Amino acid sequence: MGKVRDYPLMGIPLYLLVDAGQKTVTLFSRPDGTKYHRREDIEFGETLHIPEPFGFDLITSDLLPY
Repeated sequence: MGKVRDYPLMGIPLYLLVDAGQKTVTLFSRPDGTKYHRREDIEFGETLHIPEPFGFDLITSDLLPY
């Protein structure tokens, strides 16, 4: 996965991946400049806390699968 490898190198603090086909949401966080150190996986219908610099709860029950 190129983005998971490249984004922490560019200083991007969070990478949110929504897979409507699998009905999952993945959040990569806590980069150290080389890689993300935390990965959270949830299924549609669950709530995922998006940390700062955004700071909100993502409610996935309204997301539509395909």
